[in-house]
Amino acid sequence: MAVKPAHILGINARYQYTKLNPGAAKQYGFSKLKTKELLRANHIPTPEIYHTFNTHDDLADIRWETIPTPFVIKPVSGSAGKGIWVVKEKIADKMLWKDSDNELVTEEDLSLHVRNILDGEFTTWGSNNQALVEEMIPVHPSLARFTYRGTPDIRVIIFNSVPVMAMTRIPTKESHGRANLDQGALGLGIDLATGVTINGVRGKSEVITHFPGLKKKVNGVLIPHWTTVLETAVQAANAAG
Repeated sequence: MAVKPAHILGINARYQYTKLNPGAAKQYGFSKLKTKELLRANHIPTPEIYHTFNTHDDLADIRWETIPTPFVIKPVSGSAGKGIWVVKEKIADKMLWKDSDNELVTEEDLSLHVRNILDGEFTTWGSNNQALVEEMIPVHPSLARFTYRGTPDIRVIIFNSVPVMAMTRIPTKESHGRANLDQGALGLGIDLATGVTINGVRGKSEVITHFPGLKKKVNGVLIPHWTTVLETAVQAANAAG
C-alpha cells in the first residue's frame, strides 16, 4: 500500500497517544540510570555500568585503566547523541586509549569529558548532571558490514502491550560510530511481522535506497533474533508502565 500524507502520525496526533503515558513512567525516559535500575529489577538484560559520577569529587575514585574496553561515556540525562564518547581499545602498557575515530585519548581527556558532562554541557532533561561509563555492546556479525565503527540499535514503539512500529539505527562515518539520527546515522524501518527492513533515511530527512558506499539496498535486511527483540520491548514497556 502506498503511503499517503494522511497515513503519517504528526506531532499533534502523536500527542493523543503519548499523553496516555502516566507521569511516573516518564522518569525512565529522562534518566538512563533509572531505566537500567528498572530493567535489572525486572530481569531484562541491559549493558553493565562500570562507573557513575554525581560530582567532580567522584573522579578521584575512577581508575580508567581498570575499565574493560570497549566502553562508552554518557550523560545520564542526554539525548540526540550529545556527549556520548565511544572508547574502543586501550594501548597496551600505556595510559592511552583509542576512540571510535581512532584518535588517541589520554586519562586527562577522559576525565575532562566527564567534567564537561557534570557541568551540564550535554544535559537535556532537568538540571541533574550525572555521567556514567558503561559496557559497549558489540555489533552483531550479520549487521557488521553495514555499520561504521559502532553498534546498531533498535527502537520499538509499544501501545497497549502491542508492538506497532519499529526501526533500526545504523552508525555511519558521519555520525562517528554513534547510532543517532541527529548525528547522521541511518534509520531503517522494520516490518513487524518478519523483522526485515523496508525503507531508509540518513539523518532525519534524506531518503536513501542503498547503504552509503555499498551496492546493498537498505530494504531486505533481516534483523537477528527478531522475536526476542519484540518480546524484550514489550517486557520493558510493561515494566515502565
